[in-house]
Amino acid sequence: MDASLVMRDRETDSWWSIMTSDAIGGELDGTDLVELPEGEKATWKNWRQRHPNTLVLSVDGAEHIDNNPYDNYFASEGTFRDLKIDDQRLAPKDSIYSFWWGDEPYAVPHTAFAGGAVLEVEGWGDKRLLLYRGKKASIFESTQGWIVPTSLVAESKKTKDLLACVRAGDAVGAKQLTGFDTFWYNWVSVNEDTHLVR
Repeated sequence: MDASLVMRDRETDSWWSIMTSDAIGGELDGTDLVELPEGEKATWKNWRQRHPNTLVLSVDGAEHIDNNPYDNYFASEGTFRDLKIDDQRLAPKDSIYSFWWGDEPYAVPHTAFAGGAVLEVEGWGDKRLLLYRGKKASIFESTQGWIVPTSLVAESKKTKDLLACVRAGDAVGAKQLTGFDTFWYNWVSVNEDTHLVR
């Protein structure tokens, strides 16, 4: 789908889009994609700090590709195959956290919550969006996100206190999101009706 990843499973010959969160063809066409909550992007340095005994897969004795074709892509302003988008609310290569809530697509630019933030979202009533990513986190690190009741926000004097509460599992009514980080053009080219939270 345009410039986004589509995976194929050999058992059912179905095609799965991470941008629409469902099968877009094959035997399971229209079936929702179930995202595992354990999925996380991390830098090797941070991963090693938490898991020092990790083994690295070696392919023919090599663990790293010196001439990585993605290096130029991440460093440039250009989109994959020069894909153009009509939605100019953000620059095409702006990094975002994207997720689905109530069958609606949402996106939040990384600049809106670096270091952690509680955001009010139009139409959510007594719920708030709690997002965290380090201030200097790279695109290769995952954002953490939760939907939290307003009452929890009021009880916590600081965002870091609320983060500690939800991470410890002590936040009654908090629901962890299974969204992911991507570029604006990847997401909005497939999800044109995206709610942009700033």
